[in-house]
Amino acid sequence: MIEYQKEAILISFLNEKERYKRLAEYIVHLISDDPSSPKESLHTIIYRIKDELRIIEKIDKQNKALEAGAPPITEKNYQARVSDLLGVRIICLRLSDIGKVEAYLGLLSDEKILRFVKGPDQKRSFILPVDPGESISDGMDLTYSGYSSIHYQVELGENSDAPSGLEDLQFEFQLRTILEEAWGEIDHKYRYVRSRNGVALPEYIHTGFYNLSAYLQVAALQAEDLCRLAESHSRKKTAKLKGKQETPFVVEPGSIDIDENEARQKPLALTVEMYLEQILGFKVTPRTLNYIERRLDEVGFVEQPYEILQKVFTEDRILEFKAIFRETLNLVPFTNQKERNIDVINALNFAIFDELQGKRVAQEGLRSVLRWRKEVSTC
Repeated sequence: MIEYQKEAILISFLNEKERYKRLAEYIVHLISDDPSSPKESLHTIIYRIKDELRIIEKIDKQNKALEAGAPPITEKNYQARVSDLLGVRIICLRLSDIGKVEAYLGLLSDEKILRFVKGPDQKRSFILPVDPGESISDGMDLTYSGYSSIHYQVELGENSDAPSGLEDLQFEFQLRTILEEAWGEIDHKYRYVRSRNGVALPEYIHTGFYNLSAYLQVAALQAEDLCRLAESHSRKKTAKLKGKQETPFVVEPGSIDIDENEARQKPLALTVEMYLEQILGFKVTPRTLNYIERRLDEVGFVEQPYEILQKVFTEDRILEFKAIFRETLNLVPFTNQKERNIDVINALNFAIFDELQGKRVAQEGLRSVLRWRKEVSTC
């Protein structure tokens, strides 16, 4: 690349850097502050803006690999052609967490909060070619070949509430487990950077790093198995405790105008969705439904979530929620389509606290949450 072309790209990127930083902070807060995100599957969310010299190296390499006649990367198109100028990395504890995070990102895409430009692309991931929990067959190739992550090329969707001026920027989601992150950071610092800078490391060092990755592959599967055993044990203990309860929840029939026999024959998510639409007047998003099911599970209501929802999430409690919402925010809940998701979640948590902890705790808890929402929205 000619010197003036490098200079033009660098000057352009330095001028754009602040926008990428604002985009990164928005994405991190979008996921961290979203009550419906799979927080039990998230360990860390970090971001990195690409180093200026690495941008030039990468563009040089990509330009050299272009077919004859293909348009080169220049200061006018590099933001669209270099996908990882901003990388947002989501680090999970377990292999099975990756799928949960991918499903969540898919829901954000369905709601047009994000738009997938490309991906998912598995970058030589050391996630083994078996599902978590499956045994490794004899002779399976565990050789690892390098960098590890699942990548999405993403931009903001039309329903995003991001600050203005970020709509045309793309970034890259990178999903990996904490063990992959550990290997990637060690490999990058001590092997990759040296090799990239022209240091000819002996073959046994390269082999040693690859062997380390194989050990971590096995460790990742072992960790997944141990996590599942721990979860299974917890469920058994919970079931025994529930069996000792003398007074189960009793639900009065006929509390809403839905055919009970028909509802019981439908999938759980659909019956919950039907009830919520009846009582709220609109359909909640799949992302909200996922949260509601997880929340009911957390408070021990997983066995009869549809019936429990009827008992807990009542019209009287929704009316009280609306009154506190207006008093605190001077707004009407459920009317802003972009905010409906969190309004429903706040209302559900208010109802659950009212049922389990009493009215005063529920009221003060809701006011606290709404005051925090107000502070965040005015920042």
